[in-house]
Amino acid sequence: MSEKYRRLAVFVDRPSEESFLWLLLESTDDPAVWLDLEAGKDTYSTWMEAHQAGNKALPAYVDDEKLGPLADAVFEDGEPEEE
Repeated sequence: MSEKYRRLAVFVDRPSEESFLWLLLESTDDPAVWLDLEAGKDTYSTWMEAHQAGNKALPAYVDDEKLGPLADAVFEDGEPEEE
């Protein structure tokens, strides 16, 4: 089975003037479409604190640190490729 990299990103949102919240997103095959994977439960007083917390959550989506965030390749019909 061939594998490809998951396109993951840490995004920081600002729900209020005093707080920041991290989100983990994944791009679909359409690069303009991103799906929410996870959002932090805590808010932070600075953008950098929220970004760093999101980066700490990101490794949970990586099975092998040497290879990175791999995903099974899928055919155009959306079905997983068979081994």
